[in-house]
Amino acid sequence: MSIFKKKISVSVFCGAREGNKEIYAKTATELGNLLAKNDMRLVYGAGGKGLMGKVAYGVLALKGIIFGVTTRIISDFEEPIKGTKFKIVKNIQIRKRAFIDNSDAFIVLPGGFGTFDELFDILVGKEVTDKYNKLHKKATVNKPLVLIDLDGFFKPFEKLIDSIISAGFMKESNKKYFKIVKTPKEAIAYIKKSVKK
Repeated sequence: MSIFKKKISVSVFCGAREGNKEIYAKTATELGNLLAKNDMRLVYGAGGKGLMGKVAYGVLALKGIIFGVTTRIISDFEEPIKGTKFKIVKNIQIRKRAFIDNSDAFIVLPGGFGTFDELFDILVGKEVTDKYNKLHKKATVNKPLVLIDLDGFFKPFEKLIDSIISAGFMKESNKKYFKIVKTPKEAIAYIKKSVKK
């Protein structure tokens, strides 16, 4: 066993577009800077556009480490950043599995369908492994999932979760599978406290 502490790897899920508020891009860059400053490896969708690109370039600006995962189809129009380590996989399902397998924690910034697909994939994994598959809890359930709520972006998500609980399709305790914070600093602090290496 190595005497050196392994880096914490963090998957960041966010938009391939920048959105229409300055705070989105600014926060994505700040998050990238903080990942590098805290010696954490970024695991992400490999693209250089949108918030994904802002996070990645924020990491690179401080000489941080990046591992990207994309698909052949996506890489045709979202080219990976030159000089970074990335892997091209067969499809979206394998890509999402790679995020899980290569990460110790997950951070979610604003984004579109892809971002929410990744968010719900982690949530389902946490619920299933927690309830039905005690032998494989390390797969996702013990890995922190943090949403950074910029300018109320995730308020509708919170309302949706409350609505699902009110309708009897989910327990209130399922809220333990994610944490909502306001800033990248809070997200990094929560991950450092939660991840044991």
